[in-house]
Amino acid sequence: MSPNVLSEELVVLLLTVSTIFGGVMAGFFFTYSASVVLALDKLSASVYTTMMQEINETVLNVVFGIVFFGAIVVPTVSAAVVLLLGDWTTQSGQLFLAGVVIYFIGTFAVTMRIHIPINEYIATWSTASLPNDWAVVRTRWGRWNHVRTTAAIASFILYIAALVSLGA
Repeated sequence: MSPNVLSEELVVLLLTVSTIFGGVMAGFFFTYSASVVLALDKLSASVYTTMMQEINETVLNVVFGIVFFGAIVVPTVSAAVVLLLGDWTTQSGQLFLAGVVIYFIGTFAVTMRIHIPINEYIATWSTASLPNDWAVVRTRWGRWNHVRTTAAIASFILYIAALVSLGA
């Protein structure tokens, strides 16, 4: 096998795994936006607090961690390979790299800079004495979840387009 065939197979494999991780996360965020956020908006302050605290503890599990971090690590490694092989000049490389940037900024960075601090704040709440800004926090959390959902879906579409462009 020639080095070109091996590098092409590696790129296809990495883009495929990136697409799978990205698709699972896009589905997770979409499902959350299309159902859980809407349900949380209907809850009283104390029930909202209890539910968010439960959800935020429950989501921190091994399976979610593997997929959540896999959706950033695998595409980042894949992007490095695309760049090192010079595939960034191809249509598939450009589509994939655009997807990685959108996912990183719109999903991962939003989670790290917006959702985790809000979740940590919510963890300090007591249902007996809620902060005055609880409704503002709920609205902000939901709005930013819709942003990361949109970014994850856009990224997933770009990953698929990159694979189609490769003819994979």
